[in-house]
Amino acid sequence: MNTALSIHRFNVKEYHRLIESNILHEDDRVELVEGRIIDMTPIGSRHAACVSRLNELFSEKLQKRAIVNIQNPLSLTEYSEPEPDITIIKRRPDFYAEQLPQPEDVLLIIEVADSSLAYDCETKIPLYAKANIKEVWLVNLIENIVQIYNEPTPEGYNIMMKRRYNQKISPENFPDITLTVSGILGLSI
Repeated sequence: MNTALSIHRFNVKEYHRLIESNILHEDDRVELVEGRIIDMTPIGSRHAACVSRLNELFSEKLQKRAIVNIQNPLSLTEYSEPEPDITIIKRRPDFYAEQLPQPEDVLLIIEVADSSLAYDCETKIPLYAKANIKEVWLVNLIENIVQIYNEPTPEGYNIMMKRRYNQKISPENFPDITLTVSGILGLSI
């Protein structure tokens, strides 16, 4: 006899009930992705420094035109509430106190990856494309490059460009902001 196993997928409401019931704790490094509760990889010093550097760069350059969210949840679907390293979202007076940002609020997502590179490329980037996030940057600390994803479809992004060292990049929603890859990575060239 062949018995198929069924897997329970958590929805966002169930996920929040796990937190409210203290089964999951606020400081647990987990995120909900396609109904699965995923343990996030530990953050190393280079990863943390890159996130801090990007936070400072965007906070200075945006001058309150948008909100720079650091490792906060994003409500993508009924079954996904990831925590991108950086989410630049539309400015709102309540800072999203009443509900988490939705895909239509997102101006740019940035993931910083070293040990999480495969997971980010194979799981999170396609998840963002399915949610119609217009632009995602992946700061690849292994290869010292920034991968830029544009033109989302349900199957993934149509465009992926790689930028290296002193090459300049600008977010689609903020063409007046220019960064260099080496500046993002904290490299002196």
